[in-house]
Amino acid sequence: MASITIKNMPDSIYKKLKNRAKSNNRSINGEVVNLLKKELEMDFDSQKIMEQAKLTRSWAIGPMITDKEINEFKNAGRE
Repeated sequence: MASITIKNMPDSIYKKLKNRAKSNNRSINGEVVNLLKKELEMDFDSQKIMEQAKLTRSWAIGPMITDKEINEFKNAGRE
């Protein structure tokens, strides 16, 4: 297995990592490996996310309202 060295880690991050490792009954190394594994296994596809956002927007009922229109409606309601 490969090994890495982490340099210039801020003390605050190290303390959080150490506390997290302790609460999960892991060594610091084990906690780092677990965190990296979880992060790298996530399915992050920006194109897929953008397509989903466009699809979600298409489900919106009615036209999109601009900030200008919202402010006009608010001001009209205050009169």
